[in-house]
Amino acid sequence: MYGVIRKIRQFNLPLECQLDLFDKIVVPVLLYGCEIWGFESLDIIEHIHLKFLKYIFNLKSTCSTPTYMVYGETGRFPLYVTVYTRMICYWNKLLLSPENKIVCILYKYLYEKVCKESYQNAWLSCIRNIFNSCGYSNIWNDQMHFFINNKCLKTSVEQRLKDQYIQKWQSDIRESSKGQIYNIFKTEFGPEKYLNLLPKKFRTIFIKFRTANHHLPIETGRWCGTPKLERTCHVCNRGQIGDEYHYILECNVFGLQRKKYLPEKYHCRPNFYKFSELMTTADYNVLTNLCIFISKIYEKVCPP
Repeated sequence: MYGVIRKIRQFNLPLECQLDLFDKIVVPVLLYGCEIWGFESLDIIEHIHLKFLKYIFNLKSTCSTPTYMVYGETGRFPLYVTVYTRMICYWNKLLLSPENKIVCILYKYLYEKVCKESYQNAWLSCIRNIFNSCGYSNIWNDQMHFFINNKCLKTSVEQRLKDQYIQKWQSDIRESSKGQIYNIFKTEFGPEKYLNLLPKKFRTIFIKFRTANHHLPIETGRWCGTPKLERTCHVCNRGQIGDEYHYILECNVFGLQRKKYLPEKYHCRPNFYKFSELMTTADYNVLTNLCIFISKIYEKVCPP
């Protein structure tokens, strides 16, 4: 991974290429043989994946940047989706193998032992749980008489796992106190357009702002355990919560800069709908001016 990072620094590679290098160079090493050991805890695998993503976006490497925000901004799925899909594909290949093949003989022996003697096997239990969670219990129950094309099975299981993760992702946002503002503008799972539109300097500013990697009162108050209603803006002293929405569209201290950097339709009669539209715009000029405006906010609210 650090070899990839060195190349990224050396050649100033575009973001799409950075992610592609990780998928083609690092992931094959991380997941080598996962068809066999995939039932084990995958926390360390996900940790490395997240560490790389946070590095290239210059986000805090600690748990202060929620996982759902990192995956949500990039539209990437946890690596367990790939691991479980590969496990299912390997399992299906065992069933489709010639009956005189040793791995096929051993699998059938193990399966019968589990069924008849209530023998516990972690790998088989994981396979069964994947099928059950995907709603394909019938495939597991009728496996000796059920044959399915490996490609079709792979596509179906992978899609189910992705759909389940998206549901969990949405639930994590709703249940997280840190995700209240994020939930306003991030309504769908998928890569954000600004990642490829903005140069690195502005991209870093914007993704940090969107993922609460900043020192606005709403975030610094969280670190100190301050109740949310007491995390107020200390530059306008109007008693309003100092969150991202307040500084972008409400705080009167930034009135002149707001008019300078944002189109009138956003700062005229501001509301959450306009805030969401602004934060998800694909207009390059609007995005760059917004990033400059955010920098001005940081200079005033978060002095070094």
